[in-house]
Amino acid sequence: MLAQGVAAPGRGPARAIDLGCGAGGVACELAGSGFSVTGVDFSETALRKARALAARKGLGADRVSFVRADLTRGAIDGVPGPFDLLVDYGTLDDLDASGRQGMASLITRLARPGARFFLFAFSGRPEDLPRFSFSGPSRAFPGLRPGEAETLFQSAFDVRQLTSPRRGSPIATYLLERRSPG
Repeated sequence: MLAQGVAAPGRGPARAIDLGCGAGGVACELAGSGFSVTGVDFSETALRKARALAARKGLGADRVSFVRADLTRGAIDGVPGPFDLLVDYGTLDDLDASGRQGMASLITRLARPGARFFLFAFSGRPEDLPRFSFSGPSRAFPGLRPGEAETLFQSAFDVRQLTSPRRGSPIATYLLERRSPG
C-alpha cells in the first residue's frame, strides 16, 4: 500500500496531504488507513463531492478535511506543514511550467525531512504521443517530459521512478523522499 512505511513516531497519526484531491477518493482511503489527511483542490464542486464521500464513509473532520487552494502559490492558508506523506494523482502534469515550479516549491516546503511524496503523472516524449487526445497526454498537452520530475525535485528529494512511460501507456510514477535541508 502507498502508506506503508510512513510513520510519525511519538506524534500520533501520520499527516498526509492529497494535492489536487478531486472528489476525495485517495484522501478518504488514507484517512480510513489511520492518517490525518488534508485534501486540497481548487474546485469547490470537487470539494463538495469529497466532503460528501467522507461523510458517507463516517470520516469526521478529525480524520480528513478539505481545503480550497491554488497549489501553485507558496503556501496554503490554514494548512501548515510538515506532512509525512504527500500524494499527487495527476495534478502537477496538468500545470504549465511556471505552475509546476510553484507546486514543486510548495511540496518541498510542506514535506518534513524523511517524508515520502508519491507522484502519478502522464508523461512522455512528445514524439511518442498522439497529436491530440481527450483521454491522456498528447503533443498538444504532453504531461511531464522525461527527466522533468528529477529537475523539479532533485534539489530537496531523492527521486525514484517506479514506472516509466512507454508507447500505449503514457504514465510515470515516482516515489520521492525528502532529504534533510542543508
